[in-house]
Amino acid sequence: MALKTKTKQLILLLVIYLSFISLGLPDGSLGVAWPLMRVEFRMPIQAAAWVVLVTLPLSAISSVMSTKVGARFGYGKVTTGSALLTAFSLIGIALSRSYFGLLFFGIGLGIGQGAVDALLNYYVAHHYSSRHMTWLHGFWGVGATLGPAIFTLSLAMTGKWTSGYINIGLLQIFIGIILLLTIGFWDQKVEVQVEEKIEKGKFEPRMIYGLSFYFLYVGAEFGVGLWTNSYLVESLHIDPKISGLFVAGYYAAIMSGRFLSGIISNKLGNQNMLRLGLSIAILGLGLLSLKPSAEVTRIALILTGLGFAPLYPSMMHETPKRFNIPNGALMIGLQVGVSYVGGTLITNALGQWFAWTSIDWLYPIIFVLALGMMIVSEFYKSSSKQFKSTESTVI
Repeated sequence: MALKTKTKQLILLLVIYLSFISLGLPDGSLGVAWPLMRVEFRMPIQAAAWVVLVTLPLSAISSVMSTKVGARFGYGKVTTGSALLTAFSLIGIALSRSYFGLLFFGIGLGIGQGAVDALLNYYVAHHYSSRHMTWLHGFWGVGATLGPAIFTLSLAMTGKWTSGYINIGLLQIFIGIILLLTIGFWDQKVEVQVEEKIEKGKFEPRMIYGLSFYFLYVGAEFGVGLWTNSYLVESLHIDPKISGLFVAGYYAAIMSGRFLSGIISNKLGNQNMLRLGLSIAILGLGLLSLKPSAEVTRIALILTGLGFAPLYPSMMHETPKRFNIPNGALMIGLQVGVSYVGGTLITNALGQWFAWTSIDWLYPIIFVLALGMMIVSEFYKSSSKQFKSTESTVI
């Protein structure tokens, strides 16, 4: 549905992109900070995954409920409130300077991020082309890249992990203020239509394939983001003041890959983008599994990020084509929700496995997950009928 003017339409798209930058900012922070935090808190390596056990299930619940909440209170209000909640949670972690504070303020992080994720995925999937869905997640990559980069720079300047959380929290507040000033640009009629449509959705057995894909993908992507810095510091013995840049490079590859994918996705199609991305990711993870030198590790992480880049947005944009409108709406909410479940269970399983064995197992396990995604994706494609979307594409 078009807005009143082209200018408002473009401003709204920019605001949506900005919201996804806000969503990505905290994602790489814990992984970069953890090697220093766990020493200060005197916690075992797997305790980072216990934080995920708090944040991601709350994100899953928040994402499933968010479409109805957004329809009732307004997309702009929910998105703005979520960004500000995330900001104050990040600053709270820094000021508390304790593992208990990390768990407590993780509650706000989980709720805030899950709401923004599902709301904006649904909106863009139904009202914009696959190019903009891919670019939307590219802007998540902007935030996910800026987070570790800001954190690493703050650590190099102050020697304290708390400064990274404070700086990222302040940036989140700035984004929240911009969102607050643009609340009036959101279309209330679209929100009412969304609420009506999602109430009619029914679960279909073939949805299991799509949910399995997201379960594996987010577990793999988040697993690499969370544990790579610990691997670099503890296995390759790289200085923590520079190892965070490796993580930033991984997220930068996801970011740039998604912007590049946005240019070619309309021509190649979603399924071909999935195949191409998985092939590149498997190559990168195969290299990482060989435990190469630091420089090759950096290159392989970039390859992995490039491969991961089109997977989430391509499958998300494909969803309305594989289901009717109400089931598509239901499926998008379930996909986002199960993504957080996968991130929770897989990262926690990895942390426990590393405690029993060695963190050197990180990339071989992720390699196997990527192979599983390839298989699931093909079964999902063969089991799905194509529906012609009845939604109009704005841009």
